[in-house]
Amino acid sequence: MGAFELIAKKEYDVFCALYLEKAHLRKSKSEYADLMPGNYVTALIGARQYETLVAFCLETIEEIRQNSCKTDKSSSKFFVALSIGYFELQKFPEALQAIRDGSQAAYQDRSRTQAPGLLYYEAVMLNDKTAKQESKRLLNTRLRNKNTLSPEFAAAKFLVGKCNGEEMLAQIDTLPPTLKERAKVQALFYMAVKAFEMDDLDGYAKHLQAACDLYCSVPIVTAEFEYHLAEICYSKI
Repeated sequence: MGAFELIAKKEYDVFCALYLEKAHLRKSKSEYADLMPGNYVTALIGARQYETLVAFCLETIEEIRQNSCKTDKSSSKFFVALSIGYFELQKFPEALQAIRDGSQAAYQDRSRTQAPGLLYYEAVMLNDKTAKQESKRLLNTRLRNKNTLSPEFAAAKFLVGKCNGEEMLAQIDTLPPTLKERAKVQALFYMAVKAFEMDDLDGYAKHLQAACDLYCSVPIVTAEFEYHLAEICYSKI
């Protein structure tokens, strides 16, 4: 697993220190291959280093813009991480704008639903009806003319009300091991968000705990932003 094993073991500060010291060697030495900017922002979120996270994401986004002379090379990962950092620093307008920008990035998750999905989460937490409608519009656009029976669209379908929680989990259950657990942690997080939206605080806590508990059997879930958000939200209950 290489250096990512530090993230899987929740040794986030150790990964961050190693990244700053050795990241320049990742292309020449295989043991440092995991010291990539994307893994660094995940470790920063895990370490709750939000100010450093925001600064790094802004710097990385600017570097990508400068290098995107003819082709847009923007990645939603850095906009999403930036939004998480801003949100936890209680800079809510900046968080919403970052996630909106992320939804337009050239490179996204396969289904292009993560950024609008996390916009839904932020909208619910802030009781922002306009942002919630924007999220639903984006998610419905992503779902249009797609094979919505594919598990990769299960969470998006759930957020816009096209399937319930049990149906979402049943779709995800068709995935192979590891991929299934990574998708499940996302699903449980969004089930928690929906419960919060309905003022079901017991359900909110239950689904967050279930998402966090997946770590015990599958530490790779630490690769998912939704896992870290579940931990952050659960810690505030």
